[in-house]
Amino acid sequence: MRHPAAAPARHRAARDYVAAELHALGLLVELAPFAFRGGTYQNVVGVLPGRDPLRPRLLVGAHFDSTADTPGADDNASGVAALIECARHVLPHAPAAGVEFVGFDLEELQTVTGTYRVGSRALARARRASGDRLAGALILEMVGYRDPTPGSQIVPPFLGIDVPREGNFLAAVGDSQSRELLERFVAAARAAAPELPIVPYRTRLRGWLLPLTRLSDNASFWDAGYPSLMLTDTAFLRNPHYHQSSDTSVTLDFDFMAHVTVATAGAVVRIAALTTT
Repeated sequence: MRHPAAAPARHRAARDYVAAELHALGLLVELAPFAFRGGTYQNVVGVLPGRDPLRPRLLVGAHFDSTADTPGADDNASGVAALIECARHVLPHAPAAGVEFVGFDLEELQTVTGTYRVGSRALARARRASGDRLAGALILEMVGYRDPTPGSQIVPPFLGIDVPREGNFLAAVGDSQSRELLERFVAAARAAAPELPIVPYRTRLRGWLLPLTRLSDNASFWDAGYPSLMLTDTAFLRNPHYHQSSDTSVTLDFDFMAHVTVATAGAVVRIAALTTT
Protein backbone atom coordinates (compact mmCIF):
# COMPACT_ATOMS: atom_id res chain seq x y z
CA MET A 1 0.00 0.00 0.00
CA ARG A 2 1.42 3.38 -1.06
CA HIS A 3 -1.15 5.92 0.07
CA PRO A 4 0.00 9.28 1.51
CA ALA A 5 -2.39 9.21 4.47
CA ALA A 6 -2.93 5.48 5.10
CA ALA A 7 0.70 4.44 4.59
CA PRO A 8 2.91 7.57 4.47
CA ALA A 9 6.21 5.77 5.09
CA ARG A 10 5.62 3.31 2.26
CA HIS A 11 4.35 6.11 0.08
CA ARG A 12 7.63 7.99 0.53
CA ALA A 13 9.60 4.77 0.07
CA ALA A 14 7.92 4.22 -3.30
CA ARG A 15 8.92 7.72 -4.41
CA ASP A 16 12.50 7.16 -3.26
CA TYR A 17 12.64 3.76 -4.93
CA VAL A 18 11.67 5.21 -8.31
CA ALA A 19 14.24 7.99 -7.91
CA ALA A 20 17.00 5.55 -6.90
CA GLU A 21 16.30 3.16 -9.77
CA LEU A 22 16.30 5.91 -12.40
CA HIS A 23 19.45 7.42 -10.89
CA ALA A 24 21.17 4.02 -10.94
CA LEU A 25 20.55 3.85 -14.68
CA GLY A 26 22.49 7.09 -15.13
CA LEU A 27 19.58 9.46 -15.68
CA LEU A 28 19.56 13.00 -14.32
CA VAL A 29 16.99 12.73 -11.53
CA GLU A 30 15.17 15.45 -9.66
CA LEU A 31 12.18 15.61 -7.36
CA ALA A 32 9.69 18.10 -8.77
CA PRO A 33 7.64 19.46 -5.84
CA PHE A 34 4.01 20.51 -5.89
CA ALA A 35 1.62 21.61 -3.16
CA PHE A 36 -1.62 19.93 -2.22
CA ARG A 37 -3.88 20.62 0.77
CA GLY A 38 -1.14 22.23 2.80
CA GLY A 39 1.47 19.55 2.08
CA THR A 40 4.34 19.22 -0.36
CA TYR A 41 4.67 16.19 -2.61
CA GLN A 42 7.08 15.31 -5.40
CA ASN A 43 6.97 13.84 -8.84
CA VAL A 44 10.15 11.97 -9.78
CA VAL A 45 11.67 13.15 -13.07
CA GLY A 46 14.53 11.24 -14.69
CA VAL A 47 15.96 12.89 -17.81
CA LEU A 48 17.80 11.24 -20.67
CA PRO A 49 19.18 14.25 -22.59
CA GLY A 50 18.85 14.02 -26.34
CA ARG A 51 21.68 14.56 -28.81
CA ASP A 52 19.76 17.59 -30.13
CA PRO A 53 18.58 19.84 -27.28
CA LEU A 54 16.34 21.81 -29.65
CA ARG A 55 14.02 18.87 -30.23
CA PRO A 56 10.93 18.59 -28.01
CA ARG A 57 11.27 15.89 -25.38
CA LEU A 58 9.10 12.82 -25.14
CA LEU A 59 7.72 11.95 -21.70
CA VAL A 60 7.01 8.47 -20.36
CA GLY A 61 5.11 8.36 -17.07
CA ALA A 62 3.49 6.10 -14.47
CA HIS A 63 1.99 6.86 -11.06
CA PHE A 64 3.51 5.28 -7.97
CA ASP A 65 0.79 5.91 -5.38
CA SER A 66 -2.01 3.47 -4.55
CA THR A 67 -5.40 3.80 -2.94
CA ALA A 68 -5.78 3.30 0.80
CA ASP A 69 -7.18 -0.23 0.47
CA THR A 70 -4.85 -2.05 -1.89
CA PRO A 71 -1.21 -3.04 -2.42
CA GLY A 72 -1.77 -1.90 -6.02
CA ALA A 73 0.24 -4.50 -7.91
CA ASP A 74 -1.48 -3.79 -11.21
CA ASP A 75 -2.53 -0.28 -10.18
CA ASN A 76 0.12 0.84 -10.61
CA ALA A 77 3.26 -1.05 -9.62
CA SER A 78 3.01 -2.72 -13.03
CA GLY A 79 3.27 0.65 -14.77
CA VAL A 80 6.19 1.74 -12.57
CA ALA A 81 8.07 -1.49 -13.29
CA ALA A 82 7.50 -1.02 -17.01
CA LEU A 83 8.60 2.62 -16.74
CA ILE A 84 11.94 1.73 -15.13
CA GLU A 85 12.65 -1.13 -17.52
CA CYS A 86 11.66 1.02 -20.49
CA ALA A 87 14.28 3.54 -19.39
CA ARG A 88 16.83 0.74 -19.17
CA HIS A 89 16.05 -0.35 -22.73
CA VAL A 90 16.01 3.16 -24.23
CA LEU A 91 19.20 4.44 -22.58
CA PRO A 92 21.73 2.69 -24.87
CA HIS A 93 20.06 4.09 -28.00
CA ALA A 94 20.96 7.70 -27.13
CA PRO A 95 17.99 9.17 -29.03
CA ALA A 96 18.17 12.49 -30.82
CA ALA A 97 15.29 13.92 -28.79
CA GLY A 98 15.45 13.87 -25.01
CA VAL A 99 13.21 11.55 -23.01
CA GLU A 100 11.82 12.13 -19.54
CA PHE A 101 10.84 9.19 -17.36
CA VAL A 102 8.43 10.43 -14.71
CA GLY A 103 6.95 8.83 -11.61
CA PHE A 104 3.75 10.73 -10.80
CA ASP A 105 2.39 11.13 -7.30
CA LEU A 106 -1.22 11.52 -6.17
CA GLU A 107 -2.85 10.07 -9.25
CA GLU A 108 -5.44 8.27 -7.16
CA LEU A 109 -8.53 9.91 -5.70
CA GLN A 110 -7.52 12.29 -2.87
CA THR A 111 -10.80 13.91 -1.78
CA VAL A 112 -14.44 12.95 -1.53
CA THR A 113 -15.21 15.68 -4.05
CA GLY A 114 -13.27 13.91 -6.76
CA THR A 115 -9.76 15.38 -6.81
CA TYR A 116 -7.23 13.12 -8.53
CA ARG A 117 -4.37 13.26 -11.06
CA VAL A 118 -2.84 15.92 -8.82
CA GLY A 119 0.86 15.37 -9.56
CA SER A 120 0.54 15.06 -13.33
CA ARG A 121 -1.75 18.08 -13.47
CA ALA A 122 0.82 20.15 -11.60
CA LEU A 123 3.63 19.07 -13.93
CA ALA A 124 1.65 19.48 -17.15
CA ARG A 125 0.43 22.94 -16.16
CA ALA A 126 3.93 24.00 -15.14
CA ARG A 127 5.31 22.88 -18.49
CA ARG A 128 2.62 24.76 -20.38
CA ALA A 129 3.14 27.89 -18.27
CA SER A 130 6.88 27.73 -19.03
CA GLY A 131 6.23 27.30 -22.74
CA ASP A 132 7.94 23.90 -22.79
CA ARG A 133 7.38 21.87 -25.91
CA LEU A 134 6.67 18.17 -25.52
CA ALA A 135 6.51 15.67 -28.36
CA GLY A 136 3.96 13.84 -26.26
CA ALA A 137 3.40 11.83 -23.10
CA LEU A 138 3.06 8.05 -22.91
CA ILE A 139 1.32 7.06 -19.68
CA LEU A 140 1.70 3.48 -18.43
CA GLU A 141 -1.52 2.92 -16.48
CA MET A 142 -2.03 -0.69 -15.30
CA VAL A 143 -0.20 -2.96 -17.73
CA GLY A 144 0.06 -6.22 -15.77
CA TYR A 145 -3.24 -8.08 -16.07
CA ARG A 146 -4.15 -10.42 -18.91
CA ASP A 147 -7.07 -12.85 -19.12
CA PRO A 148 -7.49 -14.71 -22.43
CA THR A 149 -10.80 -16.25 -21.33
CA PRO A 150 -13.61 -15.44 -23.80
CA GLY A 151 -15.86 -12.81 -22.26
CA SER A 152 -13.24 -11.58 -19.77
CA GLN A 153 -13.06 -8.18 -21.44
CA ILE A 154 -15.84 -5.69 -20.81
CA VAL A 155 -16.36 -3.38 -23.78
CA PRO A 156 -18.11 -0.01 -23.28
CA PRO A 157 -21.00 0.60 -25.70
CA PHE A 158 -20.84 2.91 -28.70
CA LEU A 159 -17.04 2.88 -29.07
CA GLY A 160 -17.29 2.68 -32.82
CA ILE A 161 -14.48 0.11 -33.11
CA ASP A 162 -14.24 -3.64 -32.77
CA VAL A 163 -12.68 -4.69 -29.47
CA PRO A 164 -11.77 -8.30 -28.57
CA ARG A 165 -13.82 -9.91 -25.81
CA GLU A 166 -10.67 -11.60 -24.52
CA GLY A 167 -8.57 -9.49 -22.16
CA ASN A 168 -5.22 -10.18 -23.79
CA PHE A 169 -4.42 -6.85 -25.49
CA LEU A 170 -2.87 -3.50 -24.66
CA ALA A 171 -5.13 -0.51 -25.29
CA ALA A 172 -3.51 2.70 -26.54
CA VAL A 173 -5.89 5.62 -26.01
CA GLY A 174 -5.37 9.09 -27.42
CA ASP A 175 -7.51 12.15 -28.08
CA SER A 176 -8.01 14.24 -31.20
CA GLN A 177 -4.74 16.15 -30.82
CA SER A 178 -2.84 12.88 -30.27
CA ARG A 179 -3.56 11.29 -33.65
CA GLU A 180 0.01 11.41 -34.96
CA LEU A 181 1.45 10.23 -31.64
CA LEU A 182 -1.01 7.32 -31.57
CA GLU A 183 -0.20 6.27 -35.11
CA ARG A 184 3.53 6.40 -34.48
CA PHE A 185 3.24 4.51 -31.22
CA VAL A 186 1.13 1.70 -32.66
CA ALA A 187 3.35 1.21 -35.70
CA ALA A 188 6.57 1.16 -33.69
CA ALA A 189 5.17 -0.93 -30.83
CA ARG A 190 3.83 -3.58 -33.19
CA ALA A 191 7.20 -3.76 -34.92
CA ALA A 192 9.05 -4.10 -31.60
CA ALA A 193 6.66 -6.66 -30.04
CA PRO A 194 4.63 -8.30 -32.83
CA GLU A 195 3.23 -10.91 -30.41
CA LEU A 196 1.45 -8.20 -28.36
CA PRO A 197 -2.07 -7.37 -29.58
CA ILE A 198 -2.62 -3.60 -29.50
CA VAL A 199 -6.01 -1.93 -29.77
CA PRO A 200 -5.75 1.79 -30.60
CA TYR A 201 -8.58 4.14 -29.75
CA ARG A 202 -8.96 7.87 -30.31
CA THR A 203 -11.53 9.76 -28.27
CA ARG A 204 -12.83 13.29 -28.82
CA LEU A 205 -13.12 16.48 -26.79
CA ARG A 206 -10.18 15.52 -24.57
CA GLY A 207 -12.03 12.38 -23.51
CA TRP A 208 -15.15 14.06 -22.15
CA LEU A 209 -17.35 12.02 -24.50
CA LEU A 210 -16.00 8.87 -22.81
CA PRO A 211 -14.92 9.82 -19.27
CA LEU A 212 -13.31 6.39 -18.78
CA THR A 213 -10.47 7.67 -20.95
CA ARG A 214 -9.77 10.51 -18.51
CA LEU A 215 -9.15 8.41 -15.41
CA SER A 216 -5.34 8.53 -15.61
CA ASP A 217 -2.53 11.02 -16.02
CA ASN A 218 -2.91 11.23 -19.80
CA ALA A 219 -5.87 13.59 -19.27
CA SER A 220 -3.65 16.11 -17.46
CA PHE A 221 -1.61 16.48 -20.63
CA TRP A 222 -4.68 16.61 -22.86
CA ASP A 223 -6.00 19.47 -20.73
CA ALA A 224 -2.67 21.29 -21.01
CA GLY A 225 -2.72 21.01 -24.79
CA TYR A 226 -0.15 18.23 -25.20
CA PRO A 227 -0.62 14.99 -27.15
CA SER A 228 -0.75 12.02 -24.80
CA LEU A 229 -1.62 8.32 -24.76
CA MET A 230 -2.87 6.08 -21.99
CA LEU A 231 -1.32 2.61 -22.35
CA THR A 232 -3.45 0.23 -20.32
CA ASP A 233 -4.76 -3.26 -19.72
CA THR A 234 -8.12 -1.44 -19.36
CA ALA A 235 -8.26 -1.62 -15.53
CA PHE A 236 -11.69 -2.58 -14.14
CA LEU A 237 -12.94 -3.42 -17.63
CA ARG A 238 -10.80 -6.54 -17.27
CA ASN A 239 -9.17 -6.82 -13.87
CA PRO A 240 -11.56 -7.88 -11.04
CA HIS A 241 -8.91 -6.95 -8.45
CA TYR A 242 -8.99 -3.23 -9.31
CA HIS A 243 -8.75 -1.18 -6.09
CA GLN A 244 -9.17 -4.33 -4.02
CA SER A 245 -6.94 -5.88 -1.38
CA SER A 246 -6.53 -8.79 -3.82
CA ASP A 247 -4.53 -6.65 -6.30
CA THR A 248 -1.31 -8.50 -5.48
CA SER A 249 1.65 -9.63 -7.55
CA VAL A 250 0.31 -13.19 -7.85
CA THR A 251 -2.41 -11.87 -10.16
CA LEU A 252 0.04 -10.31 -12.62
CA ASP A 253 1.10 -11.76 -15.96
CA PHE A 254 4.80 -10.97 -16.21
CA ASP A 255 5.12 -12.16 -19.80
CA PHE A 256 2.44 -9.66 -20.76
CA MET A 257 4.26 -6.93 -18.83
CA ALA A 258 7.49 -7.78 -20.60
CA HIS A 259 5.83 -7.51 -24.01
CA VAL A 260 4.35 -4.14 -23.05
CA THR A 261 7.76 -2.91 -21.89
CA VAL A 262 9.51 -4.01 -25.08
CA ALA A 263 6.75 -2.49 -27.20
CA THR A 264 6.86 0.82 -25.32
CA ALA A 265 10.65 1.04 -25.39
CA GLY A 266 10.69 0.36 -29.11
CA ALA A 267 8.10 3.05 -29.66
CA VAL A 268 10.00 5.56 -27.50
CA VAL A 269 13.19 5.02 -29.49
CA ARG A 270 11.35 5.41 -32.78
CA ILE A 271 9.26 8.44 -31.78
CA ALA A 272 12.29 10.20 -30.27
CA ALA A 273 14.15 9.63 -33.52
CA LEU A 274 11.29 11.08 -35.57
CA THR A 275 10.75 14.13 -33.38
CA THR A 276 11.95 17.27 -35.14
CA THR A 277 12.51 20.85 -34.11
